[in-house]
Amino acid sequence: MSFDDLNGIAGGQHLVLWHRNNGADVDAREYRDRYRRVLVSGLSQSRIVYLDTNYWVWLRDAERGTGTADAVRMLKMLRGMVRSRELVCVSQLHSLVELAKQEEASLRITAGLVDELTEGIAIAAPADLMAHDCAEFIDAKLGLEIGGGFCPWTKIGQIHTHDLSAPLLDEATESDKNVVLKAAVDTFWNASLADVMESFKWDARTSLNADIDPAIFAQIEQRKREQLARGLSREQTRANEFYDVVHDRMRPVFKAQLAKWHAQHGFSAGPEAPVRDVQLVVDSAVAEFNAHTLGRFLPTAALQTELYTLYETARNRSKPLTSNDNVDWNHASNALAHCDIFLTERHLAHQLRQELKANQQYGCMVFGSMPEALCTFASL
Repeated sequence: MSFDDLNGIAGGQHLVLWHRNNGADVDAREYRDRYRRVLVSGLSQSRIVYLDTNYWVWLRDAERGTGTADAVRMLKMLRGMVRSRELVCVSQLHSLVELAKQEEASLRITAGLVDELTEGIAIAAPADLMAHDCAEFIDAKLGLEIGGGFCPWTKIGQIHTHDLSAPLLDEATESDKNVVLKAAVDTFWNASLADVMESFKWDARTSLNADIDPAIFAQIEQRKREQLARGLSREQTRANEFYDVVHDRMRPVFKAQLAKWHAQHGFSAGPEAPVRDVQLVVDSAVAEFNAHTLGRFLPTAALQTELYTLYETARNRSKPLTSNDNVDWNHASNALAHCDIFLTERHLAHQLRQELKANQQYGCMVFGSMPEALCTFASL
């Protein structure tokens, strides 16, 4: 790849030239974090609303004149409240992957609505959310500010990752790399969903397909039968599931973050400190989840575990687990702790409100129907 090619990726030669002549002393990651600070500051001024996939589809129908009266009313209300800065809608990776399954004409309408109502604001990618959650928990339990630029918010153009790695030539100078990365931040941070879909020629159904292999669901169903046969209580099941999540997915993140922090501080607490601290936060996370005292910490892993536990311990559920169930869990676990209003389907809303009390735990209003949501919007 030539340097001219890299210029093209980063928004063109004019943008690269601007960064070469302005703010050369600003690091690319600091430049990205400045964007984020402005975004987070703006979000603090408005209520944050998350719509699951069905609501975007209903709004799309309203936009093209085939929607219900409630959908038409909701679209009008959301438009007015976004323009007046009373609220802003946000998207998330799993939602965009679902929306991308539409054919081009429908996708163009939906992309236009997403760009208008979210202004490009999105919840960070799942891996970035996990890193943010872990860093926040370490800070709370150990008083160590991990840093690293972790943030639960991003823009649609950077929805896949917060990382700034790029396919740069080895022979490029550090100054050139920094210039190109800052130009790339400008390009991706300000990209719309329409821009992203245009890069796929408006056909992302194959490229962005995230459906899970049916064989995986068959294995999960078999595991559920085996677990039910063991006669474990819901509390035992949730404890076992969260233990596995912490040790399999979160412990490596804790380990990397703490190793980096102690290295940066010269291992002032001794060479064994990283190992000791990892065990402390792991044990704290497990103990607090089991005691229902975790509060708002580690929401992504905790809520995903709670929803899976409801599925695994539901003896009267005859319907097998589907990809849609997994998508719904991802919507909730990634969005609920960061939003003020969460719109989803009726069954999930019932689980979150009545069975888990997650709306109270995370301070987020949860609605399972459009009429419910409309009443709340009208009263804001």
